[in-house]
Amino acid sequence: MPLPSIRVLAATPHVATVARWLHDEWWRALGWTPETVAGFLQEAAGPALPVAYVAEVGGRPAGTATLDIDDLAARRDLSPWLASVFVAPEFRGQGIGTLLARHAIAAAQAMGQRELWLHSFTAVAFWQRFGFVVVGQEETVGRPTTLMRRGFGAPVS
Repeated sequence: MPLPSIRVLAATPHVATVARWLHDEWWRALGWTPETVAGFLQEAAGPALPVAYVAEVGGRPAGTATLDIDDLAARRDLSPWLASVFVAPEFRGQGIGTLLARHAIAAAQAMGQRELWLHSFTAVAFWQRFGFVVVGQEETVGRPTTLMRRGFGAPVS
């Protein structure tokens, strides 16, 4: 397998593919259409928030992650968020999710963020490996979800 690389999604031809993944996995339940998801992803080009990343293997999209301003309607008081982390089924179990998590966390730190939030329906143990701690339970689209936070400490001056 070729080594994976990570790029800003908007700079690739993979926006429509990633939009379909995210729409089918989560965003449809939030009322988004595939076209509105693609529009958001195209605009999430950084360098400031929001920014969407894609992991590529051999030029093919393998997974995605987004640093966003908000990701949970009930907690708009919290920001920024690591969101929409998804690995295509054929690339699962190959470390793509870990690579995306490390990349997004490092990018948030490089932006000068002091903390990073996420919520997870099922992957709490995965996120704890990266220093995220459980803060509490929330609900979104009628499902319980675990709210997690990772702090970065004071910025170095």
